[in-house]
Amino acid sequence: MGFYVHAKAFMASIASSFWFVPLLMAIAGLALGNLFVFIDSVEALSNLRDQPFYPRFGPEGARAVLTTIAGGMMTMASLVFSLTFVGLTQLSGQLGPRVLIMFMEDRTTQSVLGAFVGVFLFALVVLGEVSELEDGFVPELAVAGTIIIATGAFGLVIYFVHHMALSIQADVIVADLGKRFAKSIGKVAARADASDIASANRHLADFDGFAGAPVPAPGSGYIRHIAYDQLLHILKDNSLRLVIDLRVDDYVGEAMPMAHVEGPAPDIKSLAKCFTIGPRRDVLQEATYEARALIDIALRALSPGINDPNTAVAAIDHMSGSLLPLVRSDGVPQVLFTKDGRAALKRPDLGLGHYLDLIVPALLPAMRTDTLATERLIELLILFDRVSRQDHQRKAIAKWRKVMAGDVDNHQLPQTMVDWLKEKAAE
Repeated sequence: MGFYVHAKAFMASIASSFWFVPLLMAIAGLALGNLFVFIDSVEALSNLRDQPFYPRFGPEGARAVLTTIAGGMMTMASLVFSLTFVGLTQLSGQLGPRVLIMFMEDRTTQSVLGAFVGVFLFALVVLGEVSELEDGFVPELAVAGTIIIATGAFGLVIYFVHHMALSIQADVIVADLGKRFAKSIGKVAARADASDIASANRHLADFDGFAGAPVPAPGSGYIRHIAYDQLLHILKDNSLRLVIDLRVDDYVGEAMPMAHVEGPAPDIKSLAKCFTIGPRRDVLQEATYEARALIDIALRALSPGINDPNTAVAAIDHMSGSLLPLVRSDGVPQVLFTKDGRAALKRPDLGLGHYLDLIVPALLPAMRTDTLATERLIELLILFDRVSRQDHQRKAIAKWRKVMAGDVDNHQLPQTMVDWLKEKAAE
């Protein structure tokens, strides 16, 4: 399990890196350049070289062409770097740093950058094989191939500028992030549908009065992944019970308790190894990271410096649509069972109540000067109330509807708008 988590974290870091795809394309450029040079040197092609359509370059002409192409590719690569970092700076300032992970994973930017670097190396390989002698060897086919590939690479500049103009638009970024959030919530809802929530709820009372030994954190950081299957395996083999105190994405200090275990001679170290801790929040498990990113976008959009309520409304809309599968589900079980059917593990709520506890208190203070965002958040709660089939979900929804109805009096809006929002929240 530890290998799986580390492999997943490694793949996530590769997906969000600028270097991996350009590195592969650079290696491909080197290999392709050597392949073209090898083909040019094959004696079997000597008859083909006499044909009128075969490209012909002298040493001086070949060097001039290849030098020009190599210089142009480096110029284009610099342009891609410049536009990319301008976009990153703008996004970080206006939408928050958490959206950068999505921008970093953009395959178009990585591929365009890799194409220019790959063609640059291709040209250098071919240039290195051009003889300095007037009648020396010139890989003419490779030079012609360099011209063709470079022409296609220059065409990427137009596409890249078009792509950048679209990808830095707030609506596009919010929509893409909403898709990521919906995908993560879909996985949570699928696991919830595959579990027996009724049985889990019946066993919640089994953990009343639980008193166990703490499982301390081996270091400080954010909990990135919890290996529930491995925990249940350890609990089954040792007849133990465990209560987890924290969720994925929560911060824990060194030696602080992450959980408490009850039973005969628990192996504290083995239990602690089931919690993966890192220096930053991540997207390895659950959907909390994406939720926080959408919240950041809404908060910055509602700030006085930006004042873009439509972007905040878009973020709330995507949170609403993404959470609907979880609202329609029976809920995420808090009690997990070992393979022999024993209720052995209790964890914090990871269902709708958890995400509402993230969203509403974070947005509520920022919405006190904006009618659109307040009304849309009230609509979100009303929609969830109509769709939900579970009492525990409706209690969480009713709690925050009551809070919003009471907080409207603190809004800095005309009294008529305050009255309207209070009536809407009380529907």
